[in-house]
Amino acid sequence: MNKGKSTENVSTFPNDAEGRRHINPPQMQNVLLIWLDGNIDEKNDACQNTITELRHAVNDINTFTDADRCLEFTQTIVDSKVCMIISGLLGQNFVPRIHNMSQVDSIFVFCGNRKHHKQWAKNWSKIKGVFTDITPICQALKETAHRCEQNAMPMSFVEANKKLDQLDPSFMYTQILKEILLTIKFEQKHIQDYLNYCRDTFE
Repeated sequence: MNKGKSTENVSTFPNDAEGRRHINPPQMQNVLLIWLDGNIDEKNDACQNTITELRHAVNDINTFTDADRCLEFTQTIVDSKVCMIISGLLGQNFVPRIHNMSQVDSIFVFCGNRKHHKQWAKNWSKIKGVFTDITPICQALKETAHRCEQNAMPMSFVEANKKLDQLDPSFMYTQILKEILLTIKFEQKHIQDYLNYCRDTFE
């Protein structure tokens, strides 16, 4: 495995809670991005530009140059969905180690030789594509993050402060009426009478 410096939360935001409270966008994201590449250099302008572009899609970005540290970090994630950008060089050996983790939602392979890496990438369903440019990755990340956010939204069909063992009367009456209508064997004459009634009533 490639050994190198790993960096978590490459954000230039302040580390103190007060600073984060004022700078972070108001919405909470349930998606974080992990970027694993042995050539990441935060001091490099091109790398910083890439991180800035990625942040338009996902707020929380964690970069690693070391696969083992990246794996350890991924294993600690519980309440978020993970999108991963992995270099082609590290990906072939690293993807089998993380592919079955439930927190890992999507994997994007970022490389210089798309044809070569597509050969092994096609065997892994969570790999959403092999890319040589960061822009289409950002677009795919936006769509993935939106889907994960939608899936994470709690849904409730019960009004607040309602007892779960009590149903709204109108709901019960509707259900009873539906059951009655479904059990009646209507003849064509009945249907025609109903249509005539509707025409007379709503015209």
